[in-house]
Amino acid sequence: MSMTRHDDDRGAAIKVLDVLDALSGHTVTGVSNTALSRQLNLTASNVTRAMGVLIEKGWARKDETTGHFHPTPRMGRVFGRVLADLDRAEQSLAEMRHNFTRTN
Repeated sequence: MSMTRHDDDRGAAIKVLDVLDALSGHTVTGVSNTALSRQLNLTASNVTRAMGVLIEKGWARKDETTGHFHPTPRMGRVFGRVLADLDRAEQSLAEMRHNFTRTN
């Protein structure tokens, strides 16, 4: 069975997301291409391509002094929006619970 373009795209997307996930644990010191490659069991060229996408889209940056990759504040902002959404849902549920349990 041959690989389709869809399969190739899906595989590439999964690699980018895996690299993003691994990168999230290296905010302060960053991480090398080699370390990501070993951690994820990917080839160095696969990590390089994934990091290129992440850098292009603003999710990662490369420290030219150390050669290490770091997540950008964009990652934190996205996660902050997720937490804010969860807080709104929690508040809404608390209000509903209060309305159902209050006595008149």
